[in-house]
Amino acid sequence: MQRDERYKNVKNLIEAGKITAFRQIFTSKALPKTVLAQDLGMHHQTFNKLLKTPQRFTYENAFHIASLLEIDKKAVVDLIYNQCIEDLKGKKRK
Repeated sequence: MQRDERYKNVKNLIEAGKITAFRQIFTSKALPKTVLAQDLGMHHQTFNKLLKTPQRFTYENAFHIASLLEIDKKAVVDLIYNQCIEDLKGKKRK
């Protein structure tokens, strides 16, 4: 199975600091959610639920994403963490 070329774009955006939270990968239209979900072996609805509650991602999920993006595992964990913090800040405002 060949790796999707759009993973390189995401990697470059993360390394350039343009993507700082996990959901930005998809809002920047760098990579479709369905592509990542499929490569993780997840149904797209399951993946969408994880995106809504990123604290439910496992380390196994994060490490698999890191290997697909060919970046450091901690970078993906940090993206997920930043997303959780962003979501918490959004809830406090409401």
